[in-house]
Amino acid sequence: MAYLEEKIEQLEQALIAWKKAQDAPQNDLNRDAAIQRYEFSFELFWKTVKIYLKEIEGIECASPKSCFREVRNILDLSEKEIEVCLGMAEDRNLSVHTYSEKMAIKLYEKFPKYLKTAEKILGEIKSKIK
Repeated sequence: MAYLEEKIEQLEQALIAWKKAQDAPQNDLNRDAAIQRYEFSFELFWKTVKIYLKEIEGIECASPKSCFREVRNILDLSEKEIEVCLGMAEDRNLSVHTYSEKMAIKLYEKFPKYLKTAEKILGEIKSKIK
């Protein structure tokens, strides 16, 4: 459980940093910084979900999408929330492997919804382990 708690703390800090980048005045440089922080936060997010599932629920999952599908019923998440998580996974893959100005603008516009969902799921996980 110490490893899970460590990852939760790291994720909390990453989400704070991502929100700061998102809240900065919008320009190309700040947008790109927010995208980089999103990518880092997403990796911590899905891996925290994975560790939670393994350590607390005894469920193994191998990919972000499989972890989000597994955690849905355990945390009583809505279909819409899981769709947001699946969209985050798809957008993370796009942002890492393909860069275009158009993609960056569209991705940046999704950040408020993505951040809100990640924060909610993190809160649910924290409430389950206390």
